[in-house]
This record gives sequence, structure tokens and C-alpha cells, in this order.
Amino acid sequence: MRWRLSLALIASATASPADPLTHLRNIPLTGLGGISAIEVEADGAAALVLSDRGTGHRFAISRNESSGRISDIRAIRLPFPDRDTEGLAISGADVFISYEDPGNISTLNGDILPSPREFNALPRNGALEALAATPDGVIYTIPENPRTRGGPIPIYRFAGDRWSVAAALPRAEGFRPTGADFGPDGLLYVLERSFSPLGFRTRIRRIDLQADPPVAETLLKTSLGTHDNLEGISVWRSNSGATCLSMVSDNNFLSVQASELIEYALTETLAGGARCD
Repeated sequence: MRWRLSLALIASATASPADPLTHLRNIPLTGLGGISAIEVEADGAAALVLSDRGTGHRFAISRNESSGRISDIRAIRLPFPDRDTEGLAISGADVFISYEDPGNISTLNGDILPSPREFNALPRNGALEALAATPDGVIYTIPENPRTRGGPIPIYRFAGDRWSVAAALPRAEGFRPTGADFGPDGLLYVLERSFSPLGFRTRIRRIDLQADPPVAETLLKTSLGTHDNLEGISVWRSNSGATCLSMVSDNNFLSVQASELIEYALTETLAGGARCD
């Protein structure tokens, strides 16, 4: 395994539409708790989710204009049921899972990817929170907290047998990464949260890692309490051509928090009657 360090700091950009994302619906995830990651299937009719207690579930999704429901919930066997599973990514037939304490990545059949020593130094409760994969199998992972307090957050890239730091994500306003996915546009969507005793705020940034330097657009930044503890994101294209963002909230197995599937769409892709259904 080879390791290469890059310090390309991601620059900020302003998304062009006044409201880049359009909120669609909140769907209760009845019977599921502690959900930390999601991957929606290509047609949007089903999803795979992970709990941060090492369990997985697959369910069907039914939608209409403003609401929806889940059904046919089935348990998925995970290779390490006692681990803190945080990130989920699918590339072709391969399913990858990221973990905290210690921070590493495995396939669904239990094969563990080689890890750089730097992963061992990540905070126990702030390791590999977000995971994404390109269609050709390149893996990207983002810790919730960097090794250096207050410093930028690295985006790690694994291709072949080599790890590198693809870019560094500046920290601002108390937001920390909780999920990531590549959209149909080839850009990396990063879900972030900020917590205070009064509740959570959510931010979504879309990053062009091919730009020099890499550029991040802020697509969403909510006010306090708009959503609960959003931890996982999946970006997919509907049959009618809309780009859809499905996110899940971790209720920490507490009755005072919500376990939900939250869905938005890229506003510009809703033209011509396209929908996320």
C-alpha cells in the first residue's frame, strides 16, 4: 500500500439558483433506529440503510406528491455486527462499509481494505463517518473530526492499492461531515451537521474534486431544528430525470428524536415535470 499526502484546500463557491434544493417530503422510518447511512437503488423504489449498532435493513419506498411510506423491511446480515457502522457506499456489485473505533472500511463479505496509520489516530467517536464510491470503484471517505483540532478535514481517496488525500475540507460554523455520495453529475455531495443544546442544523455541499483547486458549492444550510440528526445521504436520478437527495436521521434510539427519511431534489432538474418518484 502506498500513501500520498495532498493539501489542496477546497475553495467555496455560491450555488447559482436562489434555492438550489427543493424539499419534497419527510417519511417516518417506523421500527428503525440509529440509522447512520443510506443507499437508494437506481430506480428509487428501495433502499439499504445501516444502523450505528452494526445492523442493516433493506426496505421498499412508496411516494406521492408530498408524502410517502416504507414497507417490506428486511434485515441484512453485516460482517461485523458489533461494530459502529457509519458509512455506506455501493459501486457496481460491491458494497463498502466504514466504521469508527477503529476507523477502517470493509466489504459486505467481510474483507477489510488496507488502512493507513493515520486512521488509527482518528478520534474514537469521530472517525470514518462518510463514505462514497465512484462507478469504477474508487473509494472516498471523510472523518467526522480531523486529527488536529480545528484543522481542515481530509477527504481520503483509495484507488488500487494507494491512499491519498484528495482534498481538505475547511471547517466553518461548527459543521462536521456525516455522509457523502457521488451524484449522477459525478460531483461529491457532502452532508454535514451542526449541534447545539437547542437542536441540529444541516448543510449540504457539492464538491468538484476535479477542479484546481477543488470547489464546493453550498446547496443547503438550514436553520436550527429544521431537521433532526441527519447522518446519511444518497444522491440518485429518477426515471423522469430529476436528481434526488435522500437523507436519513439518526434518532440515537431516543423517543424525543426522529427517525426519518428526508428527501430533496435539485431544483434545476425538476423542470419539465420531472419528479423524485
